[in-house]
Amino acid sequence: MFRSAIVKLTAVCNIDCSYCYMFRQADQTYARMPARMSLPLALRLLDRVCAYHPPGADEAFSIVLHGGEPLLWPEADLLEWLRQFGLRRAQGWNLDLAIQTNLVRPLSGRLRDALHQARVALGVSLDGPRDLNDSVRVDKLGRGTYQRVMQNVESLLEHGDGDLIGGFLSVANPAMTPQAYLDWVLSLPITRVDVLWPIEFNWKNPPWGIFSRDQYAKNPRYGRWFSDLFMAWWNLDRPDIVIRLFDNLLRLMLGDKSHIDSLVNDSYNMFVVNTDGSYEYPDYLRNARDGAAQTSFNILNNAIEELHQDPVFYRLLHLKDECPSSCRQCRHQAVCGGGFLPGRSDALLHISSRESVLCADQMYFFDSVSAIVSQALQPTGGHHAVTIDVPSVMAHAR
Repeated sequence: MFRSAIVKLTAVCNIDCSYCYMFRQADQTYARMPARMSLPLALRLLDRVCAYHPPGADEAFSIVLHGGEPLLWPEADLLEWLRQFGLRRAQGWNLDLAIQTNLVRPLSGRLRDALHQARVALGVSLDGPRDLNDSVRVDKLGRGTYQRVMQNVESLLEHGDGDLIGGFLSVANPAMTPQAYLDWVLSLPITRVDVLWPIEFNWKNPPWGIFSRDQYAKNPRYGRWFSDLFMAWWNLDRPDIVIRLFDNLLRLMLGDKSHIDSLVNDSYNMFVVNTDGSYEYPDYLRNARDGAAQTSFNILNNAIEELHQDPVFYRLLHLKDECPSSCRQCRHQAVCGGGFLPGRSDALLHISSRESVLCADQMYFFDSVSAIVSQALQPTGGHHAVTIDVPSVMAHAR
């Protein structure tokens, strides 16, 4: 079953991030889309979700308003959509709602009130300290965005609306030391962050550049970066500093079953709706080629149930069956499952039969975390600072 939908309210953005998968990589679908979704289409989506997800269900269906930049949608339309969303919830549908925003624009008082009523969580995109963020997240005139985002965050806090912020979303950047990233997290007024693996790499665009794969596997830069960040975070021993990837990985290692997108990879139970109402495959497949996420389905003509019959959606829903043969005996198969979907995207097959192109990075990371956790669980017990010689516990990736 599908459990979430990414809804692209806009196919435009007010900033120009250098790494953006919507506007700066292989897929150029945005250029063929209406700039903004119409309100009737957005309300039709609610109809489709409520027809698919029965009222009173124990598990929530999650809707994430996205883009482009979703807060470029007309405010009157967003207010009405939020009102209609609240009515569905009051009528018994178990629905969650989040908005992923760059927060470059301030929120009006009316919108803040409506977001509270709809119990919305705002995910704020920000890529670390000001200098680094402003080297990659700039406006259309090339100016950095950090100061404007933080001013709007502080405004929410001053108005008593800080609980609207679910956390900050970053993309890993090895140009910044892990300690500098952690120091930045400690400086934030809300210390909940999600730091993402890069999604631009696949087997046609590997992370090792001019080096050989074997050379890269000896010192995978993203794997080492995540490992060093984990160790710094672990040694800090601050439960109030939440790094979502690390928190979820530890829970999995201790027997939990729920997981985020980049772990386990047993099912990818979400779909995207673009501004013209078309259903699409996850954004993680966009890096393979132009149009890689497109389908023949549209919310005007097709119920969500019909997506189950689509071969690619079927494969995504049953992703555990797609685990590459080379991964099935891997010591990290349970938490990795072949690797995060972007690294397995394929221009022809959608999902490659090979392991993720970031296999060496993820092997390095999982090895280092496993070593740290194993040491901490020794009979002498307790949380304590560790130093791990990661290369000594890492078997090079295939």
